[in-house]
Amino acid sequence: MMGTEQRRIEGVPHRTGTTTDIMFGTGMDELLRISACMLGSQIPASLAHQAVLGMEMSLLGQGWPVGRSLGALPEVRTRLGLGRPAFREAITILEARGLLDVRRGPGGGLFVAAPALEDVVGAVLMYLALTGETFAPIEEFRLLVWRMIVNAAIQRHVSLPPACAASGQWGFAVDLAEQTGNTTMVLLARLAEMLVQTSSQAPAPPRDAALEAAIRQGDLAKAFDRLGELAGSTGLEASVVTLEVAERAFSLSGRKSAMALAARMTHELTLRGGTQEAEWETAERLGYTDAVVRQARRILQDFGIVRCRQGRKGAELAPPAAPTGVIRLLAPLLMAGAMSASDEKEAISFLVGEGSVIAARRTQAGGALPVRRFPSAPLPDAFEALTIENLLLELSGNPLLAIVVRSLGVASIFAAADPLPPSDLRDVIAINRRMLQAIEAGDVGTVTMLARVKMELMQQPADSYRQVA
Repeated sequence: MMGTEQRRIEGVPHRTGTTTDIMFGTGMDELLRISACMLGSQIPASLAHQAVLGMEMSLLGQGWPVGRSLGALPEVRTRLGLGRPAFREAITILEARGLLDVRRGPGGGLFVAAPALEDVVGAVLMYLALTGETFAPIEEFRLLVWRMIVNAAIQRHVSLPPACAASGQWGFAVDLAEQTGNTTMVLLARLAEMLVQTSSQAPAPPRDAALEAAIRQGDLAKAFDRLGELAGSTGLEASVVTLEVAERAFSLSGRKSAMALAARMTHELTLRGGTQEAEWETAERLGYTDAVVRQARRILQDFGIVRCRQGRKGAELAPPAAPTGVIRLLAPLLMAGAMSASDEKEAISFLVGEGSVIAARRTQAGGALPVRRFPSAPLPDAFEALTIENLLLELSGNPLLAIVVRSLGVASIFAAADPLPPSDLRDVIAINRRMLQAIEAGDVGTVTMLARVKMELMQQPADSYRQVA
């Protein structure tokens, strides 16, 4: 970041000085660095994509205020300091991804929106398809969400409804999450169930007497055993995710969206050797408007899936897709749901711990990724902590789990007055290093114990970290 003046104007980053100089407001530079570490991305070179990232970070810093007006289009362009082509490009991307609404006429302008859950599901499936994943990570993630919700229900001693009570459309996990009062868990349960149902897998049962009996008894081990039975043989002979499934997910939103077209275009790119025709040719052939095709192309470019080119060459496949684009959809959706920092921290701490246990089990079974050694840092450093957290997620072998936790982390650092990770990091770094050693040894028991301690600490004030070595 360059320049001498920093200020926040009406929900958009202010640009001044050189064309690569983006001003996000006091303290935003540090949040950008931390969020970039979670996203695994760098500041983009394109002016339009810099503006997109800047507006996203600014809106996250304001709690993603859905419905708020950012002003008329000319006013916003002036505040951003962009030329017409770059501004038009940035708004095209943000509108296509469901992050902004553009309203024409009197009283119109730019308004903050939030992506639909269907679009997030489609983006997840598109990423999994492009990276050659099977449905196993989805099934495993749903089981982890089930375990998280049941653990919370037992801790809270929730009163289960009578057997005659009506059930919701998403199955027992969503209903139980609603009873715990944790809105983050509710959304994650819906995400997991929508991913499974879009993939034509078996939906969650509406009720289960054996599970409810274990919850009433407060028997977590018995409840987890029953969840394993309900989930079935997770991952065994799982089929590969296809781009057709991703396109189906986007279509569930009930509109002929640019996101759905983006999935279709990606599928075509893989079939045609990585090249695509010009935008107007795609629009004419598939029956979309030029504007929607342009939006779809910009989505794919912003996600790093394609490189857009001028003229008839149109677009070409880029190197393997990164999860950054998915995280940048899920984080605003989480924040737009008005989730509390404590709810997010409870979900993060459970999922991070369970991911480490999964990693230890994979090592024990001979299938874990190699553990990378970290030299001792002279002083506690937030980026060392985040780097190790990212490695722990990577070692879990579940890309969906990593996407969700990193999205929760991005939302949390902007939403919480009590930041995560805490200001004093010595103890949590020490725990993480011990977990890495235990994972490398395949010591599931030690990792499980450390995960439990870490989960308890992550939900306490930062001072509590000083008490654990």
